[in-house]
Amino acid sequence: MPLLDAHAHVWDPRSLPIDWVAGTPLDGPRLPSALADGVTTAWIFVEADVRATPLEEVAWVESLAWPGLAGIVADIDLAHAAADLEALGARPLVRGVRHLLQSLRDEVFADPAVREGLRAVGAAGLAFDACVRFEQLDALCGLVDAAPETTIILDHCGKPPVDAGPASVEGRQWRAALKRLAERPTVRAKLSGLRGEASTTAAFDAHALAFLAETIAAFGPERCLYGSDWPVSTGRDAGLETTRWAEMVRAASGSAWDGVAHANARDAYRIR
Repeated sequence: MPLLDAHAHVWDPRSLPIDWVAGTPLDGPRLPSALADGVTTAWIFVEADVRATPLEEVAWVESLAWPGLAGIVADIDLAHAAADLEALGARPLVRGVRHLLQSLRDEVFADPAVREGLRAVGAAGLAFDACVRFEQLDALCGLVDAAPETTIILDHCGKPPVDAGPASVEGRQWRAALKRLAERPTVRAKLSGLRGEASTTAAFDAHALAFLAETIAAFGPERCLYGSDWPVSTGRDAGLETTRWAEMVRAASGSAWDGVAHANARDAYRIR
């Protein structure tokens, strides 16, 4: 069965500066040649918060030897979306955009310019990746309501409290807010990124499957997409860790795995 990874990052500090990985285990080039795992057949690149313009990052990704590249989610500033949307929309591989919201105040979600930018994303025929922490899910609901024609793809199951677990106070807060978000029919969810939210392997092993199951139950499997979040959630060893994650998502998806594995992502990002 084909496996489309709907959330992979690549970068090379020698080509485009990327400040947030400096001095961490993620420092250094992370290129498509390291993604081969013998299982995944196609990938969607998601912007990596590099120090470059959206078009510069897109052009760099397009220049790479990456036969399985199926789509690009480009960086954008929603408050000034018009400046980049026309040019990004002219690049056939650009199927979505992302404005990192995870560190922003809730007031930003209500900014009229941000809301207008999100409406413009939908009008351009692109999807929007929403990367938020679970405490921001209700603020995201308001933003989604302001752009009802735009497809929203929630990254990383809404970044739940993996260390605390689904039965914790924080876990119950995440679940309730996730269900409220899932009531919006234009929102999809990526089954991705949970290892990056866990401080230890033990916490991940104890709680990840339950968080996956809760996300699938909230959205329904037909609105869920598989993503590895390589290399943030997998480290250097793409083969071992992405295969393990794919098997975990497959187990949580059950008979709906065919859609989760590739068809849902192609539909959400309008990939032909």
